[in-house]
Amino acid sequence: MKDYVKPILSTENISNSDLSAVILKNVIISVLGFVSAKASVKGIMIPFGLSFLAGMTRSFYASAATGIFIGYFFPAISGNGFRYIAALFAILAIKLISYPYKKISGNPIFLGFIAFLSSAITNTFSLSGKLSDLAMFLCESFLAGAGGYFIAVSAKAIKRKTVGLGADEMASLLISSSILLIGFDRIKIYGVSLGKILGIVLILVASKYGGTLSGAISGIGISFASALGGNYNSSFFAYSIGGLSAGVFSPLGRYAQSAAVIVSFVIDKALSGFDYSFLQSFAEAIIGCILFIIMPKSFGSYLGKFFSLCPKISENKTLKKAINIRLNMAAEALSEISETTEKVSSELSKINTPDFGHILLKIEEDTCKGCNNRAICWETRRNATVNAIMNITKSLKGVETDNDSDPIDLKGRCIRYAKLCESTIKRYTEYSSAIASESRIEEVRTVVCNQFYGISEMLYSLSKDFENEEQFNTPVALSVSSALENLEIHAEETSANTDKYGRTTVSVRIKKTPELVMNKKQIMKLCSTACELDFDIPTINESENSVYLTLTEHANFRIETGIEQISAKENIISGDAFSYFNDGKGHFIIVLSDGMGTGGRAAVDGAMASGLMAQLIKAGFSYDCSLKLLNSSMIFKSSDESLATLDIANIDLFTGEVKLYKAGAAPTIIKRNNSCGKAESNSLPIGILDNISFDTARIRLKNEDVIVLLTDGATADGTDWIKAELEAFRGGSAQNLAEHLCSCAKRRQQKETNDDVTVITAILKKAI
Repeated sequence: MKDYVKPILSTENISNSDLSAVILKNVIISVLGFVSAKASVKGIMIPFGLSFLAGMTRSFYASAATGIFIGYFFPAISGNGFRYIAALFAILAIKLISYPYKKISGNPIFLGFIAFLSSAITNTFSLSGKLSDLAMFLCESFLAGAGGYFIAVSAKAIKRKTVGLGADEMASLLISSSILLIGFDRIKIYGVSLGKILGIVLILVASKYGGTLSGAISGIGISFASALGGNYNSSFFAYSIGGLSAGVFSPLGRYAQSAAVIVSFVIDKALSGFDYSFLQSFAEAIIGCILFIIMPKSFGSYLGKFFSLCPKISENKTLKKAINIRLNMAAEALSEISETTEKVSSELSKINTPDFGHILLKIEEDTCKGCNNRAICWETRRNATVNAIMNITKSLKGVETDNDSDPIDLKGRCIRYAKLCESTIKRYTEYSSAIASESRIEEVRTVVCNQFYGISEMLYSLSKDFENEEQFNTPVALSVSSALENLEIHAEETSANTDKYGRTTVSVRIKKTPELVMNKKQIMKLCSTACELDFDIPTINESENSVYLTLTEHANFRIETGIEQISAKENIISGDAFSYFNDGKGHFIIVLSDGMGTGGRAAVDGAMASGLMAQLIKAGFSYDCSLKLLNSSMIFKSSDESLATLDIANIDLFTGEVKLYKAGAAPTIIKRNNSCGKAESNSLPIGILDNISFDTARIRLKNEDVIVLLTDGATADGTDWIKAELEAFRGGSAQNLAEHLCSCAKRRQQKETNDDVTVITAILKKAI
């Protein structure tokens, strides 16, 4: 029959080193079990062996029970230890029976209860009928149950194998350690207790890696354990204050912590009086501090995992959802403002737009008031009068008048003709100014509404990106924190995010201390191994109290860039502008802009276009939204025509994919697999029309492929010669290539096409 029972321990497929580690762990558990059975309370009770077995995980049932059995077989107190052995077997039987029921068998409350129950049942057979005995047995059962609970919580926390503990887990571990120290307290040399020495070491280790909280709890726990052991003359004040002060001075290093503990013992004895016990306590403190100071760094780091608080993992999904809602609300509000502005403006324009008929009434009022021929001119011969006035307005605009359109000679007949001309000039000038103002207001309204729409779309885009493209990666955050603990670097807060491209970024906040040492390469290697990711060398930034460490995944490619510019005329600033940067998500972005014309005015337009577009992309806005906002800004920048081209290359450093975005830009030349092609654009430059869009192209490149971005000045003689130069390019720096192409382009320009020349070359290289 096939055996479906899974063995607790199998040596099959286990290396010698792994087998040795398993054996060593079981031996340690057996020793601790033996010590727990020797931990007596007031010299009359030994309940903590039961607690130890109750709290153990299934892997260590056998080793723990063996050590405890031996300890109870030779009891630490006078009297019969067989009732403890009976309780021991009762606990073991209950744990084995309940093991299939995972939710119950692993519950610390249940494990504490079976320790209490087993102790209580076996104690009933020893009752003598005295009330004092009943109280003592109930107290012993309660201690067994409480100890079982704390040890179970500690064992469960250690088994998780994650960095740091919660506050309740750490308190349980420190209390459990203090219980075990009661057993070690029986081992003394010349009155110097091994338990007290280990207690000092426990306080210092806990305070170093867990801070003030761990130090204070360990000090109080050891004081309480000493009281349980019946050592009322122990330095309770020294342990409690020593744990607190060691935690406070932990940022200053091991020597400062040790000094704080020793000073606490001196102060304690100064208050209680110096006697022979002071020498013993002082010797215990000195030996404990020495052991702590000479403790190997690797061993200290290992212990630090169990005595440090779990770092805060940033994963506030509620806040994330709230931010998304606020962004959507703001986007909707801006969109509604834009629509309302358009509607109100449209209605007001119907009311406020100047009417030429109203101008005619004003001219009639200015000129013909009191004239006897008024009725004839403005009623019988109205068309002729209006045509005459129109001829006057045409002359104001420099348009040739049409004398045939006037059937009467108004000038010869009207005695107020000069006044008519004066009023016509005045009123028509007012009319023209009002028309121009209304036109300008309409332009401003259109630009403002477009900007509102653009900002609204940007907020929608940010909300979508924030909700869908950034996912918290808690396992990676915990793995990085654990890896840093191995280097004695305790992370106070860790955040790991995976973006829509599947690339992970880890941010860590570390408390700044004088002894903090950070080896970037060591951190990179250890974190990469722990997370099974390929991280780049981390970036480190410092503030007054904290150190911030950022890890990003290592890309497959890097970019070698070359940039060269030649102005249209010597000593005149170029009208071309550019920007390039890494967006922090594995993309290298190049932005090139060509301002209209040459000189300072073109330089302003080009710099504004490239600079604003780069800033918007860095802020996380989409390319289309950024284009709309930039276009409206260019239109609104001045009353004169202001335009510029935009040429953008977005290079994915992980895949080699290149996305091109063009608005009125010159062709982009691409060399791929030693053959050349070009990407052209039919779109208009920005700053001309309200609604424009990018022409886009996409191509995947490989190692040593080349991208060349150009302005119009470089393509005045076409692009065939550029392709030929690229095909002939067989290695060399990107800067040399850019300089060569730029000088060739300038030589090929004709006098009538003299323009600024800018060449940007980008060569994909395998990342190191």
